Amino acid sequence: MTNRLALCAATLSTLAWTQPVITAGGTVNAADYSRALAPGAIISIFGSGLATGDAFAQALPLPISLGGASVEITAGGRTVALPLFAVSARQINAMVPYGIAGAAQVRVKTAAGESAPDAITLLDRAPRFFSVDQTGIGRAILTHPDGDLATRAKPIKPGQFVVIYLNSLGEVDPAAVAGTGANAGGEGSPLQRVAAPVEVTIAGRAGRVEYAGLVPHQTGLYQVNVITPYWDVAGDLEIKLRAGDRAAQEDLSIPAEPNGFYWILSSGKFVNGQTMNAQSGPTSSVAFRHENQDLWGAAGFRAWTKTTQLTQPTFRASSGLALTLRRAGAIVYDNNGIEDGSHGGFYSNAGGGADADKPGLWHWFSMSTNVPLNAIFAGYFRLSQAATLDELIGYFDGNGQPELRFDPANQYNRFRMNIWSNGRDNMPAVSSFTGDVFSSDRAAGTFSFSPTGVDRVLRDGARDAIFRLSYRLNQPVTLPAGEYWFAHDTAVPAGGVVTPSGVRPAVSHYRPVPEAAVELAGQP
Repeated sequence: MTNRLALCAATLSTLAWTQPVITAGGTVNAADYSRALAPGAIISIFGSGLATGDAFAQALPLPISLGGASVEITAGGRTVALPLFAVSARQINAMVPYGIAGAAQVRVKTAAGESAPDAITLLDRAPRFFSVDQTGIGRAILTHPDGDLATRAKPIKPGQFVVIYLNSLGEVDPAAVAGTGANAGGEGSPLQRVAAPVEVTIAGRAGRVEYAGLVPHQTGLYQVNVITPYWDVAGDLEIKLRAGDRAAQEDLSIPAEPNGFYWILSSGKFVNGQTMNAQSGPTSSVAFRHENQDLWGAAGFRAWTKTTQLTQPTFRASSGLALTLRRAGAIVYDNNGIEDGSHGGFYSNAGGGADADKPGLWHWFSMSTNVPLNAIFAGYFRLSQAATLDELIGYFDGNGQPELRFDPANQYNRFRMNIWSNGRDNMPAVSSFTGDVFSSDRAAGTFSFSPTGVDRVLRDGARDAIFRLSYRLNQPVTLPAGEYWFAHDTAVPAGGVVTPSGVRPAVSHYRPVPEAAVELAGQP
């Protein structure tokens, strides 16, 4: 890839020595070409006569003389030679030593003499993102756990472990020696962390910084490992970073997409005298509660309603939401046939009519705290006799929407299951997101999800995997014979600055450095 930090390929290797000259203000931060510099920073020096040809460091530790050129920095009454990555007649890439600060002067020396000094100021830290286009603006270099760069084709998601690559974060602990490979984090060789606390925000929300320090085995290159916060928008999101009281450059972004929407599925067969079907329109018996009057209308605002606002045909063959109740692995209630294979062609419309006319292909959005939808559906079911159960299973669309795929493993998901008794006018007895008969908020248990092996098959043969959401109870419960309403949804952070809770993922602080980041840093 083309590298703005790489040396000018047109420089001739046979140029005669001329007096080296540093361009006014020509000593800059190699990440964004600003004059914000700090100990340990990779810098670029621009000028003329800086060397007679192109030369590159071949290994660590970096040399202090390369291609007949050397660079010195004077600060606090002492002069130190800079480790060199590469030199050419018009540009030198070097590294600022640790342990110096304040006003300083940079000089280039060759056989033809010494340049006039370039006066610089070394801050304690001057964090700068490396960017994809190598200008220091646009998209920041961010990688997935597998080392792949974040791109529009492979965006970052909420709750994901990511690695950010930066320049000039200053001193580290244990102390580092400029030009030598950083510690690898093994026994007796601890990772070298930056001295100042580091904060990262994406779209204004705080991520959880797991590590901020030098990249093992590299020199002068810093990495910050972050668990990303929750967001519910797609596109290029603004990313910001602070190290202590110093902020990185503005106007950097990352390609991102939200976790996606949770879509629950309709059931497939009549059982136990069940009569209320999942019908659309003002007489629908799939009750629906919402918090967004602008989107869904006044009917059902913060309450249950039979008016679903759906425009699809009446699904007379559908019986509420797909639900299975089990005790010790044996089915005690089932209205879908997925677990025992009796679903037949309910979830397939291969070669059939319009997909919208097929009840098994319909799904309902169910996320009680997602903005802007704020909605859940509840499906009616009837028990002709008491049922003791230790597992409840609901079903959801594994793909959701192609452009907003739902990730059931996302650590921000907080799944819930609720059962309401049947109240007046054949509606759930309690106008609340929490069931009055059963709620996973109150009954201890464990959620899990897995593919069922059954697909929703569209008319054109396209397939969406059906997943089960299981809640296994610590103690069995008994539901008396009667009429009930069942719902499951996922609650996600609704807004504000949020960070993950619960068990942290097991991640290593070190990740392989992507080729792009290595090239930007000029590493040998």
